Amino acid sequence: MPLNWLSKLLNPSSDHPEFWKAYLASFDGTLARRTPIEEACFVVFDTETTGLDAKKDRILSIGAVKVRNWQVDLSARLECYVQQSYTPEGGAIAVHGILPGTNTSHALDEIEAVRRFVGYCHNSVLVGHHVAFDIAMVNQVLRGMIGQKLANKKLDTAALAARVSEKKDYEQPGTYGLDTLCRKYKIPMSDRHTAAGDAFITAVLLMKLLARLRKRGVKTVGELLRGPGM
Repeated sequence: MPLNWLSKLLNPSSDHPEFWKAYLASFDGTLARRTPIEEACFVVFDTETTGLDAKKDRILSIGAVKVRNWQVDLSARLECYVQQSYTPEGGAIAVHGILPGTNTSHALDEIEAVRRFVGYCHNSVLVGHHVAFDIAMVNQVLRGMIGQKLANKKLDTAALAARVSEKKDYEQPGTYGLDTLCRKYKIPMSDRHTAAGDAFITAVLLMKLLARLRKRGVKTVGELLRGPGM
């Protein structure tokens, strides 16, 4: 049965750690599809990683902000640097600038960083630019910790941007890249290629896209998540 995995996931075993029991308990009041968008909580997040292979690469940092009631809530943001021992590759360093040993005074181990993220997001809608990769990175850690994965609904701002622009059969490569969309929607790109900076930029992009969809009559979480690519 397709719902077996969800039923298993949302019925915590007695030997699950407390943070995971609290996470699963948050779904008791999960969002109904008819919930107005302004009443939903969206956690917009980004991970910086050692590479782009979710099976073997590791998390270097996690940044997240909450969007609710049409506002980015900067008072409740999350930023975690992860202590890692790894051999850096030049291309990756050029993007995120995180070297082994960077921010060691504030760095957490990967398990604690993911634990904090799970406690931060609870049953919110998870949002990111190509968010499937970031979710896969978090799930990789969760599987190693407790054999579990995130159960949240998700929203990809790249797919959402394509929906807003009513994409054609052929478009130039990079049309829905974050840099291109920032230029299109006049979003300042401060702290680009940091997890916290990209989370904030993506949150601003999310609000601009939601405002355009609202004008087209998309007013509930169900209508938002029903679109193509969601």
